[in-house]
Amino acid sequence: MNNLIYLNQDPILMELNSSVDKNSAKKMLAFKFFNGDVCRLEKYLKDNSNETSDAPYNCNFIEPKSQLEFTF
Repeated sequence: MNNLIYLNQDPILMELNSSVDKNSAKKMLAFKFFNGDVCRLEKYLKDNSNETSDAPYNCNFIEPKSQLEFTF
């Protein structure tokens, strides 16, 4: 007889709660489930009462710098 009630079976919440780096996990989850839209992920987390999420993620991304290539 198994009388256990399993809570938080949501794969998004489970991945976020098990992550070490929350910001990079949020970027990865946004890419995986929300077509890269971090703002939609934040809204989803807010609607699903995610307590472990730290401060709301800033949706302004910094443009990556070009990689230096050396010729030999």
